Amino acid sequence: MKMHDTCNMIEETQDSAVLDDVDLALINCLQLDPRASWRTVGDALKVDPVTVARRWQRLQDSGTAWVSARATGHGRPESCLAFVEVDCTTSNALAIAERLARWPQVLSVEHTSGPGDLTLLVEVRDMAFLSRFLLRSLASVPGIVSSRAHLVTEVFAIGDDWKLQVLDATQRAVMTDRPVRYKYAPTDQRHHGKTFDAVDRQLILKLGEDGRSSIAELTVGTGLSESTVRRRLAELTSRNQIVFRCDVSLPLSGWPLVTWVWGYVDPTDRSTIRALVERVSGTRVCMRISGGRANTLLAIAAHSLRETPITEVQLAQEAPGLVVLNRSVVLRSMKRVGRLLDDEGKSAGVVPMDIWAEAPEIE
Repeated sequence: MKMHDTCNMIEETQDSAVLDDVDLALINCLQLDPRASWRTVGDALKVDPVTVARRWQRLQDSGTAWVSARATGHGRPESCLAFVEVDCTTSNALAIAERLARWPQVLSVEHTSGPGDLTLLVEVRDMAFLSRFLLRSLASVPGIVSSRAHLVTEVFAIGDDWKLQVLDATQRAVMTDRPVRYKYAPTDQRHHGKTFDAVDRQLILKLGEDGRSSIAELTVGTGLSESTVRRRLAELTSRNQIVFRCDVSLPLSGWPLVTWVWGYVDPTDRSTIRALVERVSGTRVCMRISGGRANTLLAIAAHSLRETPITEVQLAQEAPGLVVLNRSVVLRSMKRVGRLLDDEGKSAGVVPMDIWAEAPEIE
């Protein structure tokens, strides 16, 4: 039976909590090109474009998968991305996590095992702002005992690039053998010649709610003219100042476990970094960080806790230049890149990633 026949048979009855092979393939297509047309995706999957669009709508409406967008680098060379470990009193941990998840500068919030109770991904306009954020906003939240910030100095792999890897070579070729205008660019290749203005910010924040919004929808949602939306979106993408990504509930995708590995790699050892990115299966994040003994931070996805020993062996074999200093397991992700998540890892709401907003004031 052909894939499109199977789709038509189960389309109306499928439980939104179940991801079948077609769902996973569809998500994988949008991970390769988040704003691809339904005709292109349908060609890759050999499924009618209308069926593909209907399936995506179901996945999106149920919070199982979504496409978002965010600014990269603020258009300023001194802007900074940081991982922040937060220690808090046990009785306040959940309330603190929920409170921080509502802050626009906090892109992600995770409850983790290990030394820190919570791990935050924070993006702010500059280091002076980060200082105010840590010393004034974060330190004033009742129940927070301490925090440690680690600045990201170089990005080798990021969650934007992580793929399900369920497409075959022919399907991937359909999605990639064509210009992809919405591709993440490494930190050192981003264009900083033009800073964002109010129109750029308005457009980016709207795309943060739905990265697949059409030009017509963006025109209505922002109040901008169609010509302005088209021109500004083209400019932002050509300068690599906006990144689109397709996310999925990790528990429902079959990759429920994420482990953070804090390590040290000799700054001149590029072969170890290449091995971590290219040969260690499940690598979602690989970044150079500064601010402590560890200078390399990894996030490795796995199918279950039973894979942890296998990952340890793989790290030792493929990347002997990595000295592992600490590990922590993500017990629950409360927010991922602007999306509030429920216990199943589904999208339960959007917090605009307004990285230009003022630091939160504590009452």
